[in-house]
Order: sequence, then C-alpha cells, then structure tokens
Amino acid sequence: MYHQAEAKRSDLRLNAASMLIAALLAILLYGRSLHFGFFNDDPTGNFAWMAGQSISDLFTSSAGYGFYRPVVFVLWKVLAALVGGYAPFAFHAVSLIVHGLNAALLWQLAYTISQRRAYAWLVTLIFAVIPFNYEAVAYVAALFHPIITFWTLLALWLYRRARLSQSPIYMAAAHLVLLLGLFSHENGLFIPFALVGMEWLLFPPRSRQIKAWAARPFLPFFIPAALFAALWFAIPKAGEQSLPTLNGISSNMLPALQTVVYPLLPLFRLDTGRPFTLWLLAGGTVGVLLFLTSRIRRVPLFAFGAGWIAFSAAPSILALNSDYFYGSPRLHYLPSVGVALLWGLPLLWAVNWGRAGETAVAALLIIAIGWPPLSFIRCELDFYEQASRIVHQMGRLGNETPPEKEMIFVNLPFFFSSYDAHPDGCPNPYRWTPVGAVIMPPYASARDFVRFNGGMDRTVTAVTVPDYAPGWIPVGQETALAALRAEMGETAVYIFQLGDGTFFDLTKAWRPDQEIIPSTALFSDEIGLTASHIEQNEGGIVVETVWQVKEGGGRPLTLFIHLYDQSGALAAQQDGLLAEGFVPSQQWQTGDLITDQREVKLPPALAAGQYRLAVGLYDPINGERLPATADAVPLADDVYTLEQILIK
Repeated sequence: MYHQAEAKRSDLRLNAASMLIAALLAILLYGRSLHFGFFNDDPTGNFAWMAGQSISDLFTSSAGYGFYRPVVFVLWKVLAALVGGYAPFAFHAVSLIVHGLNAALLWQLAYTISQRRAYAWLVTLIFAVIPFNYEAVAYVAALFHPIITFWTLLALWLYRRARLSQSPIYMAAAHLVLLLGLFSHENGLFIPFALVGMEWLLFPPRSRQIKAWAARPFLPFFIPAALFAALWFAIPKAGEQSLPTLNGISSNMLPALQTVVYPLLPLFRLDTGRPFTLWLLAGGTVGVLLFLTSRIRRVPLFAFGAGWIAFSAAPSILALNSDYFYGSPRLHYLPSVGVALLWGLPLLWAVNWGRAGETAVAALLIIAIGWPPLSFIRCELDFYEQASRIVHQMGRLGNETPPEKEMIFVNLPFFFSSYDAHPDGCPNPYRWTPVGAVIMPPYASARDFVRFNGGMDRTVTAVTVPDYAPGWIPVGQETALAALRAEMGETAVYIFQLGDGTFFDLTKAWRPDQEIIPSTALFSDEIGLTASHIEQNEGGIVVETVWQVKEGGGRPLTLFIHLYDQSGALAAQQDGLLAEGFVPSQQWQTGDLITDQREVKLPPALAAGQYRLAVGLYDPINGERLPATADAVPLADDVYTLEQILIK
C-alpha cells in the first residue's frame, strides 16, 4: 500500500515537473516579446478606449468598441494601476504567462485523455510552435484569445476533478471559470461544449438513451452560457452583426482548413488561386487520422480533437468578415488546441502498430511537425520587433521634442511586409495568412502611440505627404509638402523611412525663410556652405553641414564628401542628395537653411595619418560639379576643405 502511494506521489511530481517545463518552453519561444512595444490596436483601439471607462462601465456597455469583453479590460486596468502606467514589459509578460499556463494545462489534458506522457509532450510542443499563434502571444491586444483558451482548459481540469472527487467546491470553481470565460471573450460559449466532450470521453454512459445523459453535471453550464448570449446581443457595441453568407463562410473556411493541415503545407506549397486543393488535402488528412485512430480504437480521442476545432472555430467562420478573418491569425489560437490533439494521434498509432519506441517516435514527430514553422515564427517576431522599434522611437521623440510644438509624423505605415532585414518578407508556406506587421490602423490616433509608448501626452498628428512617394500605405490626412513648410516653425515634423524603420527630423534639416548670412564657400551662386561640424567615431566620420539657398527654386543637388590622403588620393567618400532628399529642391526658397548629416565610413585597412576632408556639390542628372568659390576665389576641383583630420 505504501509503495502504491509513493508511486502515485512520484507520478504527480513527474507530471507537475512536465507541466512546468512545458510552460517554460512555450514562454521561451516568445521570450523576446517582453521587449516589444504597443502597436496596432493596443494604443487607440484598447487602452485609449478603456481609459475613459469605469469598471462598472465595462460590464454594462461596449459603446465605441466592437466586442463585449470586460474581464480582460479590468485585468489591464488593474495591471496599469499596479505598475504605475502602461509598461509594455508588464503587459507582454501577462500574455506570455497565460500562454505558458495554456501549455501546462494542455499537457495535463493530453495526458489525462491518453495516459501517455509522450503524447502529452508531442501535443504540447506542437501547440507551442503552431505558426499562427505568434500574433496571439506577441501582440498585447490579442490577449483575449490566450485567456479564453486558459479559462477553457482550466474549466476542463476543474470539471474532471469535481467528477472524480464528487467535490462541490471544484464544481463551483468550474462554474466560476465559465463566467470568467464568458466575460473575457464571446468564445466562452464554447466551454460547455468542451465539457460535453470531456464527459463523453472520460465518463461515457453505459446506456445510449438520452435519459442517461439527462442527469449529467455538464448540463447546468449551458444555462449561464445561454443567458450570456442574450446579454451579449443586448449590450451596446460599435458596429452591427451581419448575417453570414455562403461566400463569407466559404472564404473563412480556407484559413481554418489551413490551420488543420499546416504541418503538410511546407511540402505541398499550395496556390491560393486553387483552394480546391486545400479542401482535398484537409479531407485526406482528416480521413487518414480517423483511419489510424480506428485501427487502435481511439476514435473518441479523434472526435474530441476534431470537435474542439469545429466548435471553437465555428463562431469566427460564421460571423466574421473574410478580410478580417484572413488578417487575424490570433483567431486560430483556441482551435489550435484541437489541431495539436489531432496531430499527436499518429504517435499513438505508431506505438501500438509500429512496434517502435515511444520516445523515439515522439522525437521524430516533434522534429517533423515542430521544426518547419520555427523560421516563419522567428521572421514574424522580427517584424513585430521592427514595429516595436518604430513605436518606441515615437515615444522617445515625444519626450525629446519641445512640449509647445505640435508633433507631425509623415507617412507612418498602416501595414508593412518588408524592410531592410527582410526585403522580401518572410518565406511563407502558409498562403492563407498574412506576412508582416500592422503599425497604426487608419482609425487610430498618433497621440496614443506616443503616450502609450513612454512619451508625454501631447498634440500629435499623422499625415500623408504624397510628395515623398511612399511605397507603402500610409495613414493620416493627405497634406502637401508646401503646407508643412508653412508650419515648420511651429511644429516638429518627422518623416518615416520604411527601409530602416527610422524617422528623419525635417524640422532640424529645414529652416525656411531665414535671413541671408555669410557663406564660407559658395557653389554656383545657388547655395552656400555656412557651417560645419565634424566628429570621429570608431568606424567613420560624422559630418554635419549647413547650407543656405541663395536662389530659390533650384535644381536637385548631390552632396559629396571626400577624404583625401597626403598624396591627394581619394581614401573614402559618401555621396547623396542634400538632407537625404527630404527637402526637395522644388520647395527651396531664398534664405532656406538646409542641414545635412551623414557618416563617411572608413575602410578597415586605412592607414593612420593626416587626411583632408572636403565637400562639393554636383548635378545628379549630368554629373557636373557646381563651380565653388571661397572669398570670391575659385577652388581647385570645385571642392572646399572642411578640416584636416588625423586618423589614428
């Protein structure tokens, strides 16, 4: 008896340790999201909206918001109060912790329904690396999806404990979790159906008659679910719910089917223009899994996983706009539990019929199913990291800019799918899911992006300036560059550059309508050099030059900076349009001051010694240098020497 009790305690300790390790592995995969900022719907769509709502307001109305999910908003309010504001680290930590808890609870669920630890590990690791879960974990506003998954898995665990122990405390706790789930996400309506599956799988009735199910304890769970459904439709919300259409349902089925068969997609490379092949692949996959489980008498386990997918995905498939469904991979987080349960089934078949070692088969399946999505997940997290760098810069600029000036961000992207580190986006075998990241939706406020990312609360505007011909979809009202020029003295203007994800300070680079000041060098009577500042760093020389327009409406001019050795040979150079082209010559007027800053990279093998740093201008169309003079004396080669540089 003692040995049996000790063996049971040992099993419990092993299971607890396995759950903890599963949670840590799931968190580790997304650990770098702790450094991400607030983007997409975080600032305006969620935080700004809830800031004006009391806790009681959150439970009585969703006016101005599209859904009714008060529990998560209360959680965020409490978190903001505890950490003293909207700290991205804390908010991302909550999402990570919930994801880790889901991995632990899923391990327990998979072990409970199979009594095999290898199956539990396989299912949990598949869940952790499902490629569509990156958005639900690494994007704060998607917390609704991990948290409803948490309540669902927790309700199953409590319900099972209540059934085994006949404890009213566990059953009451399961009802409480149901309520938390319902008020966290409308998919809480799935919880009673999941309980039915648990009952049928673990506590099957001895009779097939309906009366054998009538006294089952899962039935009371449908009462609060039905009441909540009525409440959800009665609560004021932004937008209206439309009836589903056949076209909408068929379109939404494609991303849902893709989630089911995702492990096969790197092999098949399906064409979105031929969705019938996806249907065939999904039907064949489900048929094979059903056949395998029938051979080992595990059909109830197959039905539980398939039912989980069907019932949890049905509301999104039936009710959501197809564009929204396609662009929201987070919607697959709850169904992905069922997907993981299904894709773990080949292990049970292989162990029973293949006479193979359980651990070896599990390891092979983990590699085959879990390894291919990792590159896609890492790439998408790269995009989120880049999005975070952008919004972090917005917050930093909000603190550095004088508070009396209005901030104007030019050509902020709504969405981007490439940048310097990933010029071709992400290699994507999952063709029915987007690649990239949303920075700022068209309905969002740039002010919220500054204040919720660490900047001061101030006047901020986002505008689109077609003069700069952005190669992406920007947000904000369309504004001419000439209109920005007129407000330059009263505003701080920052132009977004998608390639490296930085902001160009136009206010610093362009000071219109200044008084004429003496020039140290004059170039073709069009423009004069008025000042320069030089700094050396480890890899190069940072050169800042200030120019004044002498004749307005000039031609485009390219600035070159040359570094000559003592023999006069060119040792290094850097060419480019003045102010990176963000002060177009068509806008130049007499008196305008233009500041250019750039770095001249030094060759690694450059010998130490004395060098001459010089500048000049040329016409980029014909390559001809502008005649240069200093004190009315022509300069040799039309270059002006800024300084003698000692390279050590």
